[in-house]
Amino acid sequence: MWKLDDSKKTIIAGPCALESKKQLVTCIKHLKEEGVKIVRASLWKPRTNPGWEGWGFYGIPMLLDETIKRNVVPATEIMTAIHAQMIVDAMRHFGKKAKFVVWVGARNQNHFELRRLSKILSESPDNLYFMFKNQVWYDKKHWYGLFEHIIASGFPPERLIAVHRGFNPGYGENPEQLRNIPEYALCMEMKEKMKIPMYLDPSHIAGARDKVFRVVEQSLHYDFDGYLIEVHDNISVAKTDINQQLTFEQLGHLRDMINGKRTLEKDQLAA
Repeated sequence: MWKLDDSKKTIIAGPCALESKKQLVTCIKHLKEEGVKIVRASLWKPRTNPGWEGWGFYGIPMLLDETIKRNVVPATEIMTAIHAQMIVDAMRHFGKKAKFVVWVGARNQNHFELRRLSKILSESPDNLYFMFKNQVWYDKKHWYGLFEHIIASGFPPERLIAVHRGFNPGYGENPEQLRNIPEYALCMEMKEKMKIPMYLDPSHIAGARDKVFRVVEQSLHYDFDGYLIEVHDNISVAKTDINQQLTFEQLGHLRDMINGKRTLEKDQLAA
């Protein structure tokens, strides 16, 4: 199975939605200290209710400039073919040093739009990698269908990653009161079927800082290739997902858990 970086388990971490240049620089500094080489910094933020929707197009040059000079890779969510084209055009402008990881979230299940943006991404520079999350409802046929639509558009599987963010809790039991219900065994089934890396998004499964640790502990019994984790430089003023973003100290403990250096019983931190 190919890897996005040289880590045993890839970690992508950063704020739910990028809020400022200062925040980006601060996050990169702390993430590099933790050995994290890919920074989550979404420029477009879909919202359940009106609120901060991100920098959008205006943040792309800043994001690429700040990450290239600091030798890290940006990761951001896209939702439309227009977003995809903006990213691809910016990468061509910045040249061979430009790298990007983009993903399509669970809200974006329009297959026509998915194929359009996947086609655009398939014509991008080779340094662009594409992640797609499962849909919100439990249906493995539909999840595999997302994979088929992306591949049918021409996007190469050697730059494609699946991400599990859990399913809407309305379909089954939820004793831990998680934001979304994980299906770890199903992830392994889908990983084997799709033949691509499988990452876990414990932030959107947990919905709360303390529960992120429990979700990660459970996931370590399965062969996940990486993790997509929300981290904020000042949680008290976060504009989005304030309850589930971690501090950098908590990320350090979580990274040690993922790498087998710590246990939940010893290192779980209070929310």
